[in-house]
Amino acid sequence: VVHEYTPFYDSSDLGPPDWAVLANDIKANYLHFDGFVVLMGTDTMAYCSTALSFMLENLGKPVVFTGSQIPLCEPYNDTRRNLIMALIFASRDTVNEVSVFFHDRLLRACRTTKVNTHRLMAFDSPNFDPLAKIGITIDENEHLILPPPRGALRVHSDMDTRLLTIRLVPGFDDGMIKALIQSGYESNSLKTLVLQLYGTGNVPSVKDDFLQILSDAREKGILVVASTQCFTGSVMMGHYATGLALEQAG
Repeated sequence: VVHEYTPFYDSSDLGPPDWAVLANDIKANYLHFDGFVVLMGTDTMAYCSTALSFMLENLGKPVVFTGSQIPLCEPYNDTRRNLIMALIFASRDTVNEVSVFFHDRLLRACRTTKVNTHRLMAFDSPNFDPLAKIGITIDENEHLILPPPRGALRVHSDMDTRLLTIRLVPGFDDGMIKALIQSGYESNSLKTLVLQLYGTGNVPSVKDDFLQILSDAREKGILVVASTQCFTGSVMMGHYATGLALEQAG
């Protein structure tokens, strides 16, 4: 069955309310189908599929996102192949989670990011191996596949968008970040601050004012999350003195 949304939106125009519609539509049809394929533009596909991987708790059926770099109307395109493989994975009962199929790989949605605007292999999962690769046969990485859910499907569609993500660059202005946090707190428009940090989770430890800003944000009830700008590896808070300063700031 094909369910077409009206009007059509560019994926760049989609956000949490649209993700909630999608999640609830899957919930409404969950018992009627063995799997689901979601076709959308590629620009925000990684965001949408990642959100659904957390919104659909205890998912016991495949939800496969796909799209294309070249429109179907062109003589040479990647749409048909991506769509056929997404349908094949949606009809199998092995990978029961939210995933992204693109080019020749099935990727875990919440590990996926768009990495290229001009090549057919537009998506990658830099810090996690593909769930499956396509060659002459389908080769699944069985050791990566999630176990069956332990309960009934639950859909979480109440999204809180009071979030600010800051990618730090050398020489950043403490005052600007302080003003953003202060304004967000005073207007109750900020609940979570996500910091994209250097390496294993480092900031300049000599910036006492900045560390105090983060400590004050924590005291005001704002959740502060440390992430890394690197594609592989993870945050290791306290591994270096600069990261230890963050850890001590809470």
